[in-house]
Amino acid sequence: MTLRTLPLFPLNTVLFPRMPLPLVIFEDRYKAMFAKCLAGDHRFGVVLIASGAEVGGPAIPYPVGTVAHISSWEIVGDDRIKVMASGESRFRLVEMLESDAPYLSAVVEIWDDEAPESPELSHVMRDLVDNFVDYLTLVMLLSGYSLPVGFFDFPSEPTALSFQVANSLQIDVVEKQRLLEEPSARERLSRELLLVRRERDFLQRLVSLHGVAGDLDMRWGLRMDSRVGNIVGLIPRKDGSGGQ
Repeated sequence: MTLRTLPLFPLNTVLFPRMPLPLVIFEDRYKAMFAKCLAGDHRFGVVLIASGAEVGGPAIPYPVGTVAHISSWEIVGDDRIKVMASGESRFRLVEMLESDAPYLSAVVEIWDDEAPESPELSHVMRDLVDNFVDYLTLVMLLSGYSLPVGFFDFPSEPTALSFQVANSLQIDVVEKQRLLEEPSARERLSRELLLVRRERDFLQRLVSLHGVAGDLDMRWGLRMDSRVGNIVGLIPRKDGSGGQ
């Protein structure tokens, strides 16, 4: 068991190991946390907020998060700090610490994936990649955007593949948190296969029902983030405007 103390950054997002995390820090409490990180090993913990607010108020985190390492930073605009970090390893919260600091700190246990020993794992990985490519193809069809070629380069190592798919798949953050908390790559990949099939089938039904991406854009409020292929606002409002 590896224990360490980390300052915590509660967010409305789930960070997975090996995945990037761009941040803009503007609250004084997190500027203080950032200064402490730079004075140490440049690491902090990212946890999904279970209840509370991301800005201004207290937040209660989920019990599993990810260690983030700061790779670069710069001060921009009105003293905001633009940070690039990346996920390293998962952790479990062991004990929340009381201190005079304005941010949360905790003792955490580093939590590595269980060894993915399963003879059928290679079949699950192939099925997942095939279905995920179909999903990404539908994303491009519906959005009119082209994803970079590198987006289709998938790791051959099970844990790396499981985190890449979990990071890219556009689902509710609570479902992403459940993926983060899966004890092994085998269980994470198996669950991702079910989720990817569900999302692929949903997008395929949209294509079948409405046909033209331009029509979808007007009638269903389809909005895309061209960098990550993030689909939001697919459910129409009663006023027909769609979106969130």
